[in-house]
Amino acid sequence: MAETLVILHGWGSDLSRWKPLVKKLKSTGLFVILPGLPQDKVRNIADFSDWLYQKTKTLPPFFLAGHSFGGQIAINFAANHPERVKKLILIASAGIRRPSWKRKIITPLAKLLRGYLREKAKSLLYRLLLATDYYRANPKMRQTMAIILTEDQQKNMVKVKAPTLIIWGKFDRYTPLKDGRLIHELINHSRFFVISDAQHGLPFTHIKPLKEKILWFIGSK
Repeated sequence: MAETLVILHGWGSDLSRWKPLVKKLKSTGLFVILPGLPQDKVRNIADFSDWLYQKTKTLPPFFLAGHSFGGQIAINFAANHPERVKKLILIASAGIRRPSWKRKIITPLAKLLRGYLREKAKSLLYRLLLATDYYRANPKMRQTMAIILTEDQQKNMVKVKAPTLIIWGKFDRYTPLKDGRLIHELINHSRFFVISDAQHGLPFTHIKPLKEKILWFIGSK
């Protein structure tokens, strides 16, 4: 029976962008599952983790990968359902939450500007704040984002038992390299690799090296 790899995408990710990587992974014989994260109601990270448990409870233990926001969910799931995860793969993962001037600005600013600025002006402002995801989200997902941006996963990181591969882009602006180093320190049995010319979108820009690292890790002892 083929080994199963479940991949959790990042916030608002277009699943079609994952097709090249998924295709290459499937070509090696892996059974790859890339579920779309639900947007039907307001959730915190534990809720997303529960959703994943229900989604995968009929599967045998599997390899779990998460990119960005998907990594934050994957950490929580691996910490709380260790019997379900054979190995964990974190790609530019969220989960380290530090005080942020952006977080203090985005939500109150959005409320203040509602009805005052034209859509193009709002879009430009959010891009300048690196908050385009918030601008594009529906109301339920904006509430979800306001919750998850306050949820730190460091306590769950130290609970992770599964062997873990951590892959980062050196020039990541969204989840900085220091976050990857801290996750590596907190998760026992973890291995940390930096792709020197990459940014945040590793699954789309660095498909070949990412595929090779994932396959090596899955097959490693």
